[in-house]
Amino acid sequence: MQDGEIGQSDVETDVSSDQCFDDHLVMREGYLIKQGNTVKNWKRRWFTLTRSHLTYREEEGSIPKGRISVSDVILSRKSQKFPERKFLFEVITKKRVFYIEASSQDEMNGWTTALSAVLTKTFNGSDATSINSYT
Repeated sequence: MQDGEIGQSDVETDVSSDQCFDDHLVMREGYLIKQGNTVKNWKRRWFTLTRSHLTYREEEGSIPKGRISVSDVILSRKSQKFPERKFLFEVITKKRVFYIEASSQDEMNGWTTALSAVLTKTFNGSDATSINSYT
C-alpha cells in the first residue's frame, strides 16, 4: 500500500455509483494537506465534499485516491495531535482517524462546519442546502 492509500474497509474506491443527483452536489472543495495512512508523511490533496462522500485526489480532476463515506464519519473537529500544525482537523470514522490540515483558520472552520452540516443532514434527515454558503 502506498502513501495516501487506505484499506478497503475505510474508503470506497468505486466512483461510478448510482447515487441520486443530490448526493453529487458539491458542498465544498479545495486543496488540503492529508497525512498518509501507512507512510505518515503529509501530502497535498484536492478534497471534494458531497452529501454522501468526502473524496480526495492528487489534484483537481484526477482519479480519486480515496473516498470516505459520510455515513462512516463519527465526528469532525479541530485536532491537537500535532501542535505545530495550527489549522489541523480530524475526520473520525468507525475505523480510522484522518488528519487533515487547512491553510488558515477560516478554511479549517469552513471545512469542519460543512462536514458537521452534512453529518447533521445524514443522521437527522434535515435539509443541508444552506451549506453552499460555506464554499
